Amino acid sequence: MEKLALFFCMTAGVMWAGSGVAAQHFFAHSHLNAMDLTTFRMFCTSFIMAAVTLSRGHWRRNWTVMKREPGLWLQILFYGLVGLMAMHFAYFEAIDLGNAAVVTVIQYTCPAMVICWLAFQKRAWPEPGSAIAVGMAILGTFLLVTGGHLDALSISRPCLIWAVASAVFYAVAAIFPKHLTGRLDNSFLLTWGMLFGAVASWLMTDHLNFLDFFHAELLFDLFVIVVCGTAVAFICYNVGLEYLSADQASLTTTVEPVASVVMSYFLFGTTFGLVQTGGIILIVAAIALPVLWRRRAAR
Repeated sequence: MEKLALFFCMTAGVMWAGSGVAAQHFFAHSHLNAMDLTTFRMFCTSFIMAAVTLSRGHWRRNWTVMKREPGLWLQILFYGLVGLMAMHFAYFEAIDLGNAAVVTVIQYTCPAMVICWLAFQKRAWPEPGSAIAVGMAILGTFLLVTGGHLDALSISRPCLIWAVASAVFYAVAAIFPKHLTGRLDNSFLLTWGMLFGAVASWLMTDHLNFLDFFHAELLFDLFVIVVCGTAVAFICYNVGLEYLSADQASLTTTVEPVASVVMSYFLFGTTFGLVQTGGIILIVAAIALPVLWRRRAAR
């Protein structure tokens, strides 16, 4: 059963990677921008997550908690705007300005940012494995975006800024709702966080017409971004979590940046030099190192 659970979690990672690659194709064949796609995806995701919550019979229990603690609505609003909406927009904007492979890899410096934030909170140095991972993530990002040349960037400056921003907001989305997940189902939390974020992003669009999404050449992209990258990925990851420890599940997240690089190579011909490849390997290794270090220390 553990092998099957690993397969499900890795499938989720591949689906998430696929949604980034599909977004790159979407922008290349559409006049719609990152905020438009953010609005569409978040609306669709909120409906999908509501259906998941209802199908599991958990809606009433979560609603009871919300009525008992109405202050949670403000926390979910913050999570939806600063975590989810900002993360989605920054990620899609970076892809629109660059390419999915580089942006996805940079976004996965998020675990290193989480380590730094937790160390700052505790006013203590992180454990050795985590500290090394932070250094590896920083060095890996440097090699990826410069290719080893200090006088030039391998991607545009705006793409780099938005990619790093997506990692920062990803860290917010990972850290902030921790105190909520014990009281609310993750699917219920995502339902409202995505809905609040969707409404906010829709207000920032310029007369968005949802019919513009339903062109033949965009339908497969939307299927991958919304259905595979949201519903299928969420269900697969949660099925896997039932049989894996948190550490085991977190190790599978290394699949996403690798899958994004492979998909981008076959679909768009995106290639990386030796130095950039070394940077990618360092960032992926930085995701896994803290978990492996803790396992070794526990023996």
